[in-house]
Amino acid sequence: MPERRAKDIMVPIGRYASVSIHDNLRHAIKVLRSSLSSGYRSLAVMDEEGNLVGFLTTRTLLNALSIYGLDEDLETADSWGTFFIRLEKERLKDVRVGKIMRPVREVFVEQDTPLPEVARVILSSQVNHVPVLDENKRVIGIVRTIDILDVLAELMEPPR
Repeated sequence: MPERRAKDIMVPIGRYASVSIHDNLRHAIKVLRSSLSSGYRSLAVMDEEGNLVGFLTTRTLLNALSIYGLDEDLETADSWGTFFIRLEKERLKDVRVGKIMRPVREVFVEQDTPLPEVARVILSSQVNHVPVLDENKRVIGIVRTIDILDVLAELMEPPR
């Protein structure tokens, strides 16, 4: 069996759940929520030219929302503090994805990179997904840790 490569297990960039860098947080949460059932735990953030510029992860979203006091009850403004927290949450609806996304670092793999090397890149970079580049250095897909885990699960299955 030939050695698997990044291109063999990547999610093509056109099929990856994505939002625009200019979308607001409310829209991004809706897109992420609808894509969770398809196995996506992050969104690719694209610029105007369709280039990958960042990732919006569930952790990134939770961190952004925690800044605005999610634990407060919006329905009861029993203090000035609660009143101002509600105002901040209202403003959060208009926060743009580009303000809170995790920018793409210089962590990429080539489409022909063998899977063990892809796994090493993910582990050493401490990321959960890595963009895959074609021969022209354009992002053509994303390998997620779950994609590598799927390959490992296949390898561990007993032969039939």
